[in-house]
Amino acid sequence: MKLTIHIDGGARGNPGPAGAGVSMRDARRGIVFEAGFYLGEMTNNQAEYGALLKALEVAERIGAAAVTVFADSELLVRQINGDYRVKNAGLKPLFGKATERLGRFGDWRVHHVLRESNSRADELANMAMDARRDVIVRDVDDNDGAYESDDTPDPDKAESVVIVRCIEPPNPSACPAPCRVGATYRIHKTVPAGLCADAAAVIVKAAVEMRTQRCQTNVTCLRSGCGARFQMGAG
Repeated sequence: MKLTIHIDGGARGNPGPAGAGVSMRDARRGIVFEAGFYLGEMTNNQAEYGALLKALEVAERIGAAAVTVFADSELLVRQINGDYRVKNAGLKPLFGKATERLGRFGDWRVHHVLRESNSRADELANMAMDARRDVIVRDVDDNDGAYESDDTPDPDKAESVVIVRCIEPPNPSACPAPCRVGATYRIHKTVPAGLCADAAAVIVKAAVEMRTQRCQTNVTCLRSGCGARFQMGAG
């Protein structure tokens, strides 16, 4: 699944009660998630990062393989893209978390957008600030699993997407491409980037066997001394 995401964050008082707005769209299925999140007391810039983190948490939860994020905070966009250094002590840990989460996606982009083109995310953020709680307008479960992946095959076809999750990290000294526990990969027609050849070999072999059946299995990387283990399930 490839998601287009609009985010906005704000605080009333700067610092003050803060909220984050997140609106997610899939090209094939339209809006798949919308919510306002109450963030507690923080600054405007911290709330912008809070919105990005909330969006990435949801995108990962629903199995997105790629994300394109639009935000009207020029500071956040330029910092994430490496144009500005992060000097503020209150933003550094948020920046670290955001870049780490972005790295979990096979493809990601963060773009600046004018405020008038980001009105829905702003509205959602204000809804959360008004309510002083999270306001879920459209949740993943509301779609009855209809948007598992852009690679979801036609119902008449037997093959399915295989979801692979790292459950035990590799020995970094033995692995040329270490993956993190919890890192998720989706296999349909190609092998995703980020897997070493030895791990990909055993995963692809198992994936081929799982195409026509909905089951789960665990596999271990073939590289000597690696030890990475993966849980696989048919999507």
